[in-house]
Amino acid sequence: MATTSKIDEAKELIKAGLKRELILKITSISEYEYSLLQRELLATA
Repeated sequence: MATTSKIDEAKELIKAGLKRELILKITSISEYEYSLLQRELLATA
């Protein structure tokens, strides 16, 4: 699992509208973690 700071950074990048591939490279999170974050953000929107 990624560290909390990477997760927080990824959340902000998703909110900013960056493409998935770029977010995965910048934060080094897994595609699974990305999917979870994206679902979480959609649920709280």
